[in-house]
Amino acid sequence: MACAMAHQPDKPQLESMSIEVVCSSYVHGYCMYHEGCPMRDSHYIHLIDEKPATPPSAPSTCRNVLSLEPRKSPCNNKSCFDSDGPGILSSMKVARHDNDHVLFQDIRILPTADEILSRRRPYMPVKADDQPHHLPPGPGRHLDIAFRHLRYESVEPLIDNCYHAMQQLLVSRTQSQLLDYQYSLETAQRRRFSMLRKVEFEELIFHEYKGVMVRISFDCPRALRERNIHRSGLFEEGMLCALIGLHDNTDELSTTFFEVHLRESTDAMKPRTGNHSRAAIQLSFADRNDIPSIRRCVYYMHQLIKATFVLVDFPSVLLPGFALHLDRLQKLALGPDFAFASEIAPREPPAFVSVLPPKYARAPNFYYNLQDLRSEKDDRATFIMRPPQLMGLLDESRSTLQDLMIRTSLDQGQAKALYENLNRGLALTQGPPGTGKTYLGVALAQVILASQSQTGPKPILVASQTNRACDDFLLDSMKKGITKIARLGSNSKEERIKPYFLRELTGNMMLTGMERHKTSEARRQVDHLFRDGLGWAEALSKDMLGWHSLKDHLRTHHTTIYHHFASLEKIDTDVTDLRRTKGYSGFAYEFWMSGGDIQDVNALLDVLNTLLGDCDISSSSASSSLQFKEKIFAAVKCNTRLETGHSDSNQIWSLSLEERQNLVAQWIRELNPYKVCEGLAEIHRRHQEALSRKKLANLAIDARCLAKRQVIGLTSTGVARNWELLNSLDIRTIIIEEASECLESHTICTLFTSVEHAILIGDPLQLRPQITEMALSTENCGDYRLDESLFERMMVSRSEYPISKLTVQRRMHPDIADLSRAGDYDYLVDHELTTLNPPVIGMANRIYWLDHKHMEDQPDPRSPMSSSHTNRFEVEFCAALVRHLIERNGYSMGEIVILTPYNGQLAALATRLQQTCSILLSEKDREALIDMDLLLPDSKLGCAMTSLDLGDMLRIVTVDNFQGEEAKVIIFSAVRSNTLGRVGFLKTRNRINVACSRARDGFYVLGNASLIGGVEHWGKRIKVFQEKELIGACFRACCSRHPERIFEIFEPEQFEEIPACPFLCLEEFPCGHKCNEEYVTTAIPVSFNLC
Repeated sequence: MACAMAHQPDKPQLESMSIEVVCSSYVHGYCMYHEGCPMRDSHYIHLIDEKPATPPSAPSTCRNVLSLEPRKSPCNNKSCFDSDGPGILSSMKVARHDNDHVLFQDIRILPTADEILSRRRPYMPVKADDQPHHLPPGPGRHLDIAFRHLRYESVEPLIDNCYHAMQQLLVSRTQSQLLDYQYSLETAQRRRFSMLRKVEFEELIFHEYKGVMVRISFDCPRALRERNIHRSGLFEEGMLCALIGLHDNTDELSTTFFEVHLRESTDAMKPRTGNHSRAAIQLSFADRNDIPSIRRCVYYMHQLIKATFVLVDFPSVLLPGFALHLDRLQKLALGPDFAFASEIAPREPPAFVSVLPPKYARAPNFYYNLQDLRSEKDDRATFIMRPPQLMGLLDESRSTLQDLMIRTSLDQGQAKALYENLNRGLALTQGPPGTGKTYLGVALAQVILASQSQTGPKPILVASQTNRACDDFLLDSMKKGITKIARLGSNSKEERIKPYFLRELTGNMMLTGMERHKTSEARRQVDHLFRDGLGWAEALSKDMLGWHSLKDHLRTHHTTIYHHFASLEKIDTDVTDLRRTKGYSGFAYEFWMSGGDIQDVNALLDVLNTLLGDCDISSSSASSSLQFKEKIFAAVKCNTRLETGHSDSNQIWSLSLEERQNLVAQWIRELNPYKVCEGLAEIHRRHQEALSRKKLANLAIDARCLAKRQVIGLTSTGVARNWELLNSLDIRTIIIEEASECLESHTICTLFTSVEHAILIGDPLQLRPQITEMALSTENCGDYRLDESLFERMMVSRSEYPISKLTVQRRMHPDIADLSRAGDYDYLVDHELTTLNPPVIGMANRIYWLDHKHMEDQPDPRSPMSSSHTNRFEVEFCAALVRHLIERNGYSMGEIVILTPYNGQLAALATRLQQTCSILLSEKDREALIDMDLLLPDSKLGCAMTSLDLGDMLRIVTVDNFQGEEAKVIIFSAVRSNTLGRVGFLKTRNRINVACSRARDGFYVLGNASLIGGVEHWGKRIKVFQEKELIGACFRACCSRHPERIFEIFEPEQFEEIPACPFLCLEEFPCGHKCNEEYVTTAIPVSFNLC
């Protein structure tokens, strides 16, 4: 079998011109002077040499070859990576592939075909200053490591899937194609993906924002035919996919990444194909600046390169989820250092740690205004605080802390943390569960905003890992009187937040004359290039070139004919009208091509009128629109009279329709087909640049709006997406919620150079940032630690750096909080109100460990369950306990949560309990179950129901997706029980902390204590259960009215056997009578026979 290598892009054949000799207005979209422009000779499609070409030098490398052997990828140890240097700095002195660059700024974010084919171990620098690296310690080295780690996490699954698809494509070329085939595949690393075969190009499309798009069709497997593809979860809008091509003559492989725009079922395709065997999909280019890939796909469309294709769908991969941060890291390396670079990535180890107040707080006579924090009882006139370093009176801090506790509602831990956060430029606060982290963050925002009269107002930026945390912060801020808020991003589900979306706020603004001019000008440029692109794409798709693609050729090689058509369109009127008509040039040529007669002026005007009917004149009045058309018609009539007087003009118009078609065919034969295809790619490039200019024009309006806000909230991904906008605001203060759940690379992207005060609030002892590549995890290998947040690294690796701690918890009853104190939170103090948390109705104890020896299930290795773990005994016991609490003791479903570490157990619990409960799963858990084939994509199981309040649904959640949440009663299913001593996820310290700190009133564990107790941090918790004699082989239920009546439950069925209470109810009705029914074990009387 022939060796398959990566395709090397050919040099474009389209003429190139220097930027100095071209009409920039024409390149930007239109030239108002048209033929009167002194640079009119450049009014055609060509490439632009803006600067001397200085692309990243291609690394010295041997071309990689596809092997049919299973691809190896890094395991869970560092020996599977290279650390000897990138590119030519490696020990072999030759790059691993064409994307293996020494400078990480030169690395393409999406993998190249040659990179996919490479079988050498990837370069992966160790995350430590004392380890070898090609850069010296400092911000540059820190960014390099962050980029390479994050990129590997993001693209390794894509590379693995594409490599396997390439193997399948190469093998299938020599095999007969079946009418039906298996589209769902799995790599040797057990990564799942879908691959569709017999892909063909159908059409080129030009989109208003995405530019060039392609419409492709494929043989549709029977399981996906008719409407099934829409229920399959494949090719969801916005998801990433890849087109892999194997060239017929050269055996070269190409990979082009796309985002899904629209999918078409076999039903929708039947009018085109006449059968139900093919479906189609519209795709936009993932990297819209990748002109060689766009050019190559246009070649494919026109069979200038012949190839066989497969289409690869990556499950639930969104490009912005990783590309935005990677792109920002590359750009950060080209500018000044990010804020607090000397603390985060010092060039030399600091001799001592000196933490100063924020720069703005070091101004002479500056003070913090604490007025807004005063409680209602405080009647003193002023409440201010000066940074102690400015006063030279460190003893003053003690009296300030006393004042904070007396004059505000802050507890001791919050008061101390607020004081320390205000006096540290880079401030970190660890907040254990239930200690009021958001409350502290809002209090800090109140003080900083109230103190800005001395420094000039600047909005505070609040970033978080999740939309929920961002919305919670903004809502709490509004309750405290901070009403000038703004929300960036459209994924908020809070109705109260939606009026503060940026688009809503700017929509209510009055624009200045300059803003209207700039946005209008930018919009016109985009519109004109969009119309050009539409014409080119339609002509290339139909293989019938129109005016847009022929005019440059006619101008150069058939000048007289070109001027005959162009002179009919010459309009001697004002600039505004010229701009409005530019997009409709070519009507004379179209009229000629349809067989029109120049003597029939009315027919010519009808064609023009049809085009002008689509003109965007919505901003004009009806009368001005009519006047506009009358001007155009008058000019065209005049031009027609002049043209009919030329004899050579009559020659072109006297041709028959067939002769005209033959002449056009001759012109097309004269064209270089490669240049025509490259022309569309060049129009796309100019269109994307025009969109960038339009974005800049809108950015100025958005910046003016946001500059007047007090607090701006968004996610960390939103920061990367809106970085230029936020950077223009000169943000001084940023508060990062959930800082310990945020990847360090994401946090760095929030540290604008203007930031003087960065406040990180979180808890590194709870869940770390979630990653998928375990080879980079802290747990499996401490060399890379991708899932280590900046907060955790500063707390652990830089242990000398001061960290504030919140100490008073307000969530858990003290009996439940004892489990946290037995672990990492020995300093945790219970607020007095937690003792008032009610006992669990129907249970004798508010915490209990049901210890059992029932073995975990052993699924069929071929079933989806084989990739996870289940325990049927625990499933049945959880279901019985939930029914006992809900049906017999009056709990609503929303007051109970079942936690488990495993997706397999999650699926088993949801399937079992859906018979009696309305189940709610988190979006992430649903996606995981679908990816593992444990849940059908169109299944409604676990979806929020519009007919039900979320409080009426039972939540079943994996531990990893319950961070920051709570419930009255938590039931934890540990699952693992075996004779091999394997505990899996249960050994993770952070997961243990989360599982044991979410419950307010009751916490119940089902698990094999002798197995799980071998884990140190579980052992400490089990000891608490043992000391309180709250562990055993049975649950202890009780009568809801008479808790002293206890029933031991050894088997799930025994909950149903609990007898009714024999005592009379004697519940008093509103009318004064008493109920004479017998009690049952429910929280309400059996009947309410009112008078």
